[in-house]
Amino acid sequence: MNAIQGIKKGLTQGDSSIEIARKIFLSYQSYAFDGKEDIEFEIKNAIKKYLKIPFVSIQIAGSAKSGFSFFGQTLFTEGKSDLDVSIISLELYNRFLEISHAETNGFTNLSAFPLHKGKQTNTQFINNMRKGYINPFFMPDYQEKREWLDFFRQLSNNYYKIFKNINAGIYSSEYFFEYKQSECIEKLVVINSE
Repeated sequence: MNAIQGIKKGLTQGDSSIEIARKIFLSYQSYAFDGKEDIEFEIKNAIKKYLKIPFVSIQIAGSAKSGFSFFGQTLFTEGKSDLDVSIISLELYNRFLEISHAETNGFTNLSAFPLHKGKQTNTQFINNMRKGYINPFFMPDYQEKREWLDFFRQLSNNYYKIFKNINAGIYSSEYFFEYKQSECIEKLVVINSE
C-alpha cells in the first residue's frame, strides 16, 4: 500500500491525523528508496556516524517518504526532489538549542541570525522551536551550524543523481515529529475537500 492509499484508508477508518502520520512516516517504506535500500542505509549510516546518534533516530520525511509533496502537490522525481531527513533526538535538539541560546545571549541579541530572502531568520527559528523542531539553516551563524551545513552539502554531492539536496532537521521527540507530519495530512485533507 502506498502513502496516498494509507492516508485514504486511515481517513475512512476515522483515524486521527497523528495516527495516520505515525503509520506513514514511521512505519511505511520510503518511496525514494524502493529498490535502493542499501543507499538508504548508506545515507543514514553516514548521518549516524557524523552526529553520533542512534540509527533509529533518523527518519525520512517529505516526498522521498510519501512519493509526493504535501505542500507543492508534486510527485517525487529522482534527481530533482530533495531528501528531507528528520532526526528525532532530544539530546541533539538540546545541544543545538543551548548553543543558539548562548550565541544570542538568551535570544536578546538577534544579530547572529542570518538573513534569508532579506529577512532575519530569528522569527522562523523561534516558531519552529515552539513546535519542538530546529532547522539548522535558520539558526544563528556559528561553527556547529557551518559544520552541519557542510556535512549535508557533501552528502548531497555524493547522491546528486537521486536527490537535488539532502537536508535535515532536528525534532525534540517523536511526539513533535508526528505533530509536524500530521499538519501535512491535515493540509492534504483541506486541499482535497476544496
